[in-house]
Amino acid sequence: VELLKMSESKVNSNRTTLLLDKVQEFCISSQLERDFELFAEEYKQVFMKSIEFKEGQEHPLEFYDVFNEYLKRFERKIETFISKEGFSVEEFYSQCREILDNDEAYGSRRFFIEALLATSEYQYFYTLMIGEMHRLKK
Repeated sequence: VELLKMSESKVNSNRTTLLLDKVQEFCISSQLERDFELFAEEYKQVFMKSIEFKEGQEHPLEFYDVFNEYLKRFERKIETFISKEGFSVEEFYSQCREILDNDEAYGSRRFFIEALLATSEYQYFYTLMIGEMHRLKK
């Protein structure tokens, strides 16, 4: 019985590693990068004026509307990927929480989860969009 529990624990650990590695690969894939570039192009008329903004200048509400659309689209892409790989979104969130709750956990998986969370913050999104606007302006 104890050997069976140890075996199950190893399978669950391998499944966790596999899921996080697959999602990480997907998130840094050239396809997802291209999807973001297309998203930026789609909203360039809204964001092109951001290039001229001064530090601390209030952002128009339409920027936040685009940010919310970004969150919906890219979360849906990640959720769809997770499902296609045979995992559940709840399983992914649970595994992320487990790593973040463990103060001893460091390394590439923790860094990836923290970076993924950062992409859901408006300021990070805004910085990415400004970069894309400079690229599109050329």
